[in-house]
Amino acid sequence: MRQLGEKGHFNAGIKYELYIGIKDKDSYLEVLSVDDFRDILNEICSEKQISFTMLTQHGGYTHGKGYITETSLRVVVIGLDEEEVTLLGERLKKKVNTDAVMITKTEIEYCYT
Repeated sequence: MRQLGEKGHFNAGIKYELYIGIKDKDSYLEVLSVDDFRDILNEICSEKQISFTMLTQHGGYTHGKGYITETSLRVVVIGLDEEEVTLLGERLKKKVNTDAVMITKTEIEYCYT
């Protein structure tokens, strides 16, 4: 059996993606900058030694006050379990003061070259 992470060989894993808008849930303004969010993410992930990738994007959605667009961030993590990724989402939601964090889960195969 191959060891997890062995170079050149694919391994099964789970990829989680957390989608987080940076508009404040109370004011509906982008109070935080992308750099502010990156600092928060770095602090949380460094503390727990979570490997991640962050992507900046733009999104839109409908909520109780209508349709809104905002800067949103996608945080990709591999190697966490569901409980850990849920806790990460809850911490980010609280720190950013956003309405919700959406988390997706995908079975993947990956390798290091």
